[in-house]
Amino acid sequence: MNIDDLMKRTTDLMMGLSGFDLERQAKLLPECEALKKELVAAAQAHPELEELEQLSEALEMSVQMHVDLMGNPELAADIEERLKQPIEPQPAIFEAIDDCELEAVRAALSDWDINARIGQYDKTALYAAMSNMTGVSLDVITLLLDHGADPKLGLTHTNVLHGLGFANLNGVDATALSQIVLRCVELGADIEQRSENLEWTPLITAVSEWNPIATEALLLAGADITVCAGDTGKGCFSGADVFAFAEGHEPTMAVLKKYSPTN
Repeated sequence: MNIDDLMKRTTDLMMGLSGFDLERQAKLLPECEALKKELVAAAQAHPELEELEQLSEALEMSVQMHVDLMGNPELAADIEERLKQPIEPQPAIFEAIDDCELEAVRAALSDWDINARIGQYDKTALYAAMSNMTGVSLDVITLLLDHGADPKLGLTHTNVLHGLGFANLNGVDATALSQIVLRCVELGADIEQRSENLEWTPLITAVSEWNPIATEALLLAGADITVCAGDTGKGCFSGADVFAFAEGHEPTMAVLKKYSPTN
């Protein structure tokens, strides 16, 4: 049994369940159920390994969040309607960013307004690079910033720092990423900016997505660890602190404990 492999598979599945791609998520549910059984069996065989039970609980929570989403008829209907919309091809620069192809991004910049916004949520190229779920390239992000990308722009109501929590940061050094965050802050991106609906800061988003690397990078750049979600009455985490969001995911909780002012 390889715990690292189980952890990676669990993390990959939870990342796959994040966001609003319901068609992709539905395809992942059988795999989640099979992995949950594998984790439970492994935990029973090795009760001394607390990580196995924690992984099982984390995956269960991620699946439940998806089920809860599907239990919201209005939201589910809205997402289903969006899925029926024909998918417009992305501009070449966004395709290159998704693939982390540095030279292709450089070439596409020649005829692209660096701060142009596309799609329903007004996504910028820099936001796409900093929220890339297939893998983030710090070189691509740096190239975009060097060419004048404005980090204050991201989606319609949020800057690029909110995107970090959704990114696949496997293999990315948190300290190096924190330097990118600091550069964005120096260029005007508010590290404590709150989202319009739930009033979450970039740190809350990163912790809620159980993204320890994004969490550490934001904390290294000065994000407020004592921040709480907006007391909006929306969602079960209304008014909660970041430690509540990290419950069930030891790697993210470990980062928070490391930077907690009580340590």
